[in-house]
Amino acid sequence: MLGQTLPSFSAGKLKFLKGEPTDIPPKGHPAVIELWATWCGPCRMVFPHLSELARAYKDKGLKVVSICVEQDSPALQQFVDQQGSKMDYTVAVDPSGEAGQQLMAAAKVSGIPHAFVVDRDGVVRFGGHPMDPGFEAAIKKVVDGAPAPKQEKPKPAPVSQSREELSGLPVRELKGMLQERGVGMTGIAEKGELVQLILDRCT
Repeated sequence: MLGQTLPSFSAGKLKFLKGEPTDIPPKGHPAVIELWATWCGPCRMVFPHLSELARAYKDKGLKVVSICVEQDSPALQQFVDQQGSKMDYTVAVDPSGEAGQQLMAAAKVSGIPHAFVVDRDGVVRFGGHPMDPGFEAAIKKVVDGAPAPKQEKPKPAPVSQSREELSGLPVRELKGMLQERGVGMTGIAEKGELVQLILDRCT
């Protein structure tokens, strides 16, 4: 399955027990999609490892989503809640059972835990046990190949100066206020017009 696109599922087809709902695979993000069950001892041993990786690569945009392959029940939600920080990532269950079946069939595996590492285009770069040394190596590759999350530039605060105060500022500073806020100055040449434009558009 390496090099192929992971089968996709909308967030609405899953019930999320912890974390923010997301499509599978998460759009535009490198991600880990893991299959597990409460009755699986090796799965429980993986929880801290996945949490550690989720925290380590969160700032690089990595999404970790763990899908339980057993039936939904109040006991399942209680189990996840009891894990606390041991499961420090998104956890979901598929009430229909289709997600787990399709993912395992695509990978031609029957055992769990099984994890997929996908790049931001949803292409599988690793498939196997989360404790495999190649698992974290694949994560490093997909996060390094993914663009850093966009940092939104903070919006300038509204101008609070009075007309008199603005009139006492240099023209260059007045123009800078307008440019910073994306206000056009076409056809405006006089200082008084700049002041009026700031009062109209930037306060």
